[in-house]
Amino acid sequence: MDYESTSFDQSIATNDTDQECAYSEPVYVKERFWMVAIFGTAVCIINILENTFLSFMLFKKKSYRSSHMLYLALLAFFDVWMALAYIPLMSLNLFVDYYKSVVLLRAWFAYMLPMITVSHIAMTASSFLMVAASLERYVITCHPTKNRWLSRNRMWIAAFAIFLGTTCKFSQLYEMEIEYLPQCMGTMREYQLNLSALARYEIYGYWRVHFRTIVTILIPFFSLAFINIRIVLVLSKNEFKFLHSTKLSDAKRKSAVRNATRTMVFIVFTYLLSNVLNVIIIIWEYIDMDMLTQQFETFYMFAVDVVSLSTIIFGALRLPIYVICQANLRKEFFAQLKTMLSLNSYTGFLSSSTKNMTIEDMDIDRRTPDISGDGERQYPLLLSLGTVLIVESDQKKDSSATCTVIRKNSLHRMNGGFSDMSEKVQIV
Repeated sequence: MDYESTSFDQSIATNDTDQECAYSEPVYVKERFWMVAIFGTAVCIINILENTFLSFMLFKKKSYRSSHMLYLALLAFFDVWMALAYIPLMSLNLFVDYYKSVVLLRAWFAYMLPMITVSHIAMTASSFLMVAASLERYVITCHPTKNRWLSRNRMWIAAFAIFLGTTCKFSQLYEMEIEYLPQCMGTMREYQLNLSALARYEIYGYWRVHFRTIVTILIPFFSLAFINIRIVLVLSKNEFKFLHSTKLSDAKRKSAVRNATRTMVFIVFTYLLSNVLNVIIIIWEYIDMDMLTQQFETFYMFAVDVVSLSTIIFGALRLPIYVICQANLRKEFFAQLKTMLSLNSYTGFLSSSTKNMTIEDMDIDRRTPDISGDGERQYPLLLSLGTVLIVESDQKKDSSATCTVIRKNSLHRMNGGFSDMSEKVQIV
């Protein structure tokens, strides 16, 4: 009798364990795998390359770091972090479900909490930085005489925006806990994600659900919409006082207004488009969470994926927007890109591209005007102080490697200038 009772209890325990460890595959795994894991990863790689290049270009120049470009450089920096976090968080998560890999599942739970915290800090800091940049642009556009304080304290404002984003989201690291289920070892239910005791605390729940949602998502969204719409309206009415106060020609002023308007429209459009669905979902969750998760479960699932993916897509579009709308950035970006992609074959003393350049070529830019009028070549003060210019010879038929040296010759002064004294020097 006891044996039969023990056997019956083991059977019940086995059935309970099987039910607890049973894995049900999420719906639309294949469609979401191609959208998030394949397409999303490809976009992330493009995002990382573009914004790394953009960060390098904007951070390396002091003039950019001390201007409004500082905000663009920081936005590009945080875009890199969001793209880097997207691949292990979103893409690998779909790889786990698609291939049902326990190894990938364990890896995902190993870094999930810190990675998602960094990702949310980057997104929140980017939102606050964009608000600060738009506010400064609004003051420059509508009240140019009152922009001095914002310009002088730009670095502190950017630092405060980053600090505020970190403060609002760093506690997310402690809001979830990973539970290990030993009875499900080796299955897809080996780990379980639950809310921590801190997240279940009632007072903290107001901070986590209400205050943080309003401050980090809703307020930046509607503030940016209002500020940038106001800027576009002012620019469209030709009330850009800062441009009117300068001595630019009318054509240049209209071109500058058009470029500024186009840049602002694109930036506002991409940000609002990438966040409008997120705002709709958040408001819907407050109104009727059950209807959203039950009756519209498929929409809710894809909407969450689209919100994350749109952030990465529009982050990758920022560099093309700057290139299209800002002529000065476009020229500098293309010049830097050409330098990075070109193979410099010069092996002489100079790192500049002076191959096949002759003395006559350099004379075009470095020669001073002919004061005496007798056709004598005269060189500027730098050469008279002993500057030596060395360039490669363009005589390819000469078997010996030579270089042309321009040197000061104090014995041959003519009317305050210097005669063209050059000699061939054998390279050792």
